[in-house]
Formats: sequence, C-alpha cells, structure tokens
Amino acid sequence: MTEHEEYCVSIRESYRMSGSTLVGYAVTLWRWNHLDETWWYAAVRDYLFADYSGSRRKALRQARRDARRLAGIFDCTNHDTNEEGMWQ
Repeated sequence: MTEHEEYCVSIRESYRMSGSTLVGYAVTLWRWNHLDETWWYAAVRDYLFADYSGSRRKALRQARRDARRLAGIFDCTNHDTNEEGMWQ
C-alpha cells in the first residue's frame, strides 16, 4: 500500500455458493484499516453473466470499465484482476 492511499479497487471472480460454477465478476472497493493494518471491503458490485446475455467477455468488460471509474472517483489504485500487489 502506498502511504497516502486509503482505498483501492479490484475485480474478483464470483462463484455460486452451492457449487464451484463461475457466475460472473465482482468489483470490490477496499478500505485500509489502520488498526489491524489490512484491507477491509467497503463495497461490492456483482456483474453476472446472466445480466450480459451469458457473455463472460461483456461482463468482464463492464466490470473493468466501472472499476476504472471507481478508482478515478476515489483517486486510488485499480488492481484489476490481480490483487497480489494489494496484499504485500
């Protein structure tokens, strides 16, 4: 985490709870918690394949578009689908 950054954004794959079926993506806004020095999720929005006519590509494209906008609003890092740097 950069020292001035309170928030970051990432995209995760969403799975159906009853099985391991990929159903879409989730854009997550994370907030840094100074007490335990870890990321806590502040908000999540799902992008389900069903909402985009069953298309993974369309759902991911919309999730990426909205993640860029959200990162711009909060002036924070967009980790896209790679959260590795976020947890270091």
